[in-house]
Amino acid sequence: MSEHSMDDLQTSRKMEELLELIERNLHCFFCKTEPKNLYEPIKYLLDGKGKRIRPLLTLISTGLLNGDINKAIKPAIALELLHNFTLVHDDIMDNSDLRRNRETIHKKWNTSIGILSGDLLLAIAFQNIIADVGLDYCKEVLLTYTDSLIEVCEGQGYDLDFEERQDVSINEYFLMIEKKTAKLIENSMVIGGFIAKANLDDIRILGAIGKSLGFAFQLQDDLLDLTAVNPKFGKPVGKDLIEGKKTYIMLKAKELFNNQEEIDLLNDFFNNHGLKPEQVPVMIDYLEKNGIFDITKDTINSYFVNIQEHLNKFEENIYKKILNHLIQTLFNREF
Repeated sequence: MSEHSMDDLQTSRKMEELLELIERNLHCFFCKTEPKNLYEPIKYLLDGKGKRIRPLLTLISTGLLNGDINKAIKPAIALELLHNFTLVHDDIMDNSDLRRNRETIHKKWNTSIGILSGDLLLAIAFQNIIADVGLDYCKEVLLTYTDSLIEVCEGQGYDLDFEERQDVSINEYFLMIEKKTAKLIENSMVIGGFIAKANLDDIRILGAIGKSLGFAFQLQDDLLDLTAVNPKFGKPVGKDLIEGKKTYIMLKAKELFNNQEEIDLLNDFFNNHGLKPEQVPVMIDYLEKNGIFDITKDTINSYFVNIQEHLNKFEENIYKKILNHLIQTLFNREF
């Protein structure tokens, strides 16, 4: 085995160790089992796994700047619980049937259980965000965490507002995903920096990496909704089109479509708050023919270029290698 291959293997194994650490500690947060109708749905949700990107980024960022990983575990888990809280409530607002290829909590149980389970996730997250955090950076971690919650709620507010509007601009869309998706990813890295007692310049670089990663991740989701293999992605292909989601792709289509048949179908999408399932393949074909998938891929790539430029400012260590590995994995993901 070459030295390069050995290095890749060690990096991959170290990332797996961090993921195992996250899973092990995640379930330790939920030793209670009663009331069953509250803790069982949470266990069900967490057993559905997920990529664990946010807690992983917190641990990596702490290690990247030579901090104590052990002090970052509870804050990292708290960030994952905050993320799952948003998913549970988003699924209720969107009336979604599936999450990670499994029934959503409000469908498997009911809406009241879904709301209460989400609330408990958030409460336990707050209970643990500063549990192992030193007093010298406790305030910064808590303020950053609370900022994440506020921004996510504002982002969801914009998303709900966009459902009723036909004049949403691409700039407004990016504001929405900055708050709803990118901010929590950004702050997951920033919190890791605070735990490592990093200087403000390094924390700003971490924030810039996280923000670009958040934008790229959401644009990938928009793209994968139309191109991913269904069993992997965990929801029907074209679900955003059926639900009338005004994604970057559809807003770009509004700019570029000029054939009357394409414009008519696009008007159906906006006027009827989504397409019928049988219209989805036709729209996907129009989007591809107009190069909108390629434009989206180029935009995603520009964010990854920006990430690499910022990451190059940090010194080499195993956590930098893990972060590079994670970024490449996300860049090449199929679901």
